[in-house]
Amino acid sequence: MQSSLVPIIGLEVHFELKTESKMFCSCSPNHFQKPANIQVCPICLGLPGTLPVPNQKAIQYTLMIALVFKSKIDRQFMFDRKNYFYPDLPKGYQISQHFSTIGRGGEVEILENGQFIKIPLQDIHLEEDTAKLIHKKEYSLIDFNRSGVPLVEIVSQPKIHTPSQAKAYLKRIQQTVRWLGISDCDMEKGSMRLEANISLSKDPDKLPPYKIEIKNLNSFRFVEKALEYEIARQKKIILSGQIPKQETRGFSPEKGITYPQRIKEEAKDYRYFPDPDIPPFSFDYRKLQKIKKFIPHLPWDEEKKLIDKFKINWKDAQIIASKKVLLDFFYKLSNIAEKKKINITKLATMLVNKKIDWKKEDPKRIVEQMIKDEKEKIRGGNLLKLVEKVIKENSKAIADYKKGKLQVISFLIGQVQKLAQGKADINQTKNLLKKKLAI
Repeated sequence: MQSSLVPIIGLEVHFELKTESKMFCSCSPNHFQKPANIQVCPICLGLPGTLPVPNQKAIQYTLMIALVFKSKIDRQFMFDRKNYFYPDLPKGYQISQHFSTIGRGGEVEILENGQFIKIPLQDIHLEEDTAKLIHKKEYSLIDFNRSGVPLVEIVSQPKIHTPSQAKAYLKRIQQTVRWLGISDCDMEKGSMRLEANISLSKDPDKLPPYKIEIKNLNSFRFVEKALEYEIARQKKIILSGQIPKQETRGFSPEKGITYPQRIKEEAKDYRYFPDPDIPPFSFDYRKLQKIKKFIPHLPWDEEKKLIDKFKINWKDAQIIASKKVLLDFFYKLSNIAEKKKINITKLATMLVNKKIDWKKEDPKRIVEQMIKDEKEKIRGGNLLKLVEKVIKENSKAIADYKKGKLQVISFLIGQVQKLAQGKADINQTKNLLKKKLAI
């Protein structure tokens, strides 16, 4: 029974957008390491009588993400109020999206074990961030600088079945959003936050009657470790004949365990309703076409190109395409290498193994150095091996040479050069041939 239980994992990814102002007011959203409560106004403090004004750039950025991940975009969407009481929520509700979201469905394409896998999405929506609680020994403080910062949430369908797959999915989202230049997705600064939902089932397509949410995960490794622990914990409970209690749990990196926090809320607990202060948004598809023009070639497209065109193995392709600046450097190398007839896979291996400092090095100098190194190899014992190989494989030409047809030496030199990819020293090759043929 234990082996028949399949993990069913869904992930929620939040990341702050790099806009010039907050989601519904003109305050700066750059809150990291700023003195507390200096970037606030009556709107993001939730004072009575204030009205929110939606940030157009934040909406455009979210539409861009929805297009990249192939979500369905309706002609109209709206904002809703998510009601709950907590000290970091000044209004007593969060402006979010529930009844209609900017993107519905879609997929995230990941590369795992050399295979491209598509993880289906549930939705992509835009909301405002909460304030930040600062816990002291005897009391807690609230910093409202973060309150109202534009926050995108990407929710996957529960179609992920291993912790490693979950990690690859999260890395892909971070990579893509950074690629677009719309968020730093820096977990150390809190601009990207992760939550996981996990349960176990005999049928991977059928959800069991419970779900565990793991909150406050701030690294991909912690997500993987927390899921591994939960799989083992839940298996033990199920094998004892019980059903795990539906709850929200935290993760302790030091102990490597999850621990209970509270009973998990459901959508009905938040009493969602359309925000009466923000009218519905509508737009035509001409606006989407304009946004599409700002979308560059995407990471998974680049990985496929590296694998198919340059014959680079999938692990190296994944590393090279992990950063846009690294990929750009590789293409500069490949352009020069192609003209010089250098094997680009060797350069790719040097790049991945950090034998090339791509942040400082000149691509042209690297290729020239590689040509020089190859020639040095050819001048050594390798050249002798190539000469011996040519002599062994061209018996008729050797017989003609020994009969006095000395011009055959040019043909033999050419064969050595062919094996050496044009890098053999001609004079040295000629001398070696004559020496071997004189025996």
